[in-house]
Amino acid sequence: MKRALIVALVCINILLVAALVNFNAPKAQAQTERGANNFIMVTGRIESAFEAVYVLDLKSRKLGAWRFDRTAKKLVPYKGRILTTDFK
Repeated sequence: MKRALIVALVCINILLVAALVNFNAPKAQAQTERGANNFIMVTGRIESAFEAVYVLDLKSRKLGAWRFDRTAKKLVPYKGRILTTDFK
C-alpha cells in the first residue's frame, strides 16, 4: 500500500513538471520593425498541404501571397488583394 502511494505521488509530480514546462514554452508572435519599412510579412496555411508567405504593403495597402511549388522548387504567386476596396 505504501509503495503504491509513493509511485502515484512520483507520477503526479512528473505530470506537474511536464505541464509546467509545456505552459512556459515561448509562443510565436508576429513582429514588425519600426522605421522605413512599409511591409509586413507573415506565413500561413492556405490549403491542407500548402503554406504561403503573405506580404502586406502598408503604403499602397495591397496584399500579395506566394506559395512554394515543390516540383519547380520556387515561389509562385498565389493571390493578391487590394485592401482599400475590401475594407470600405
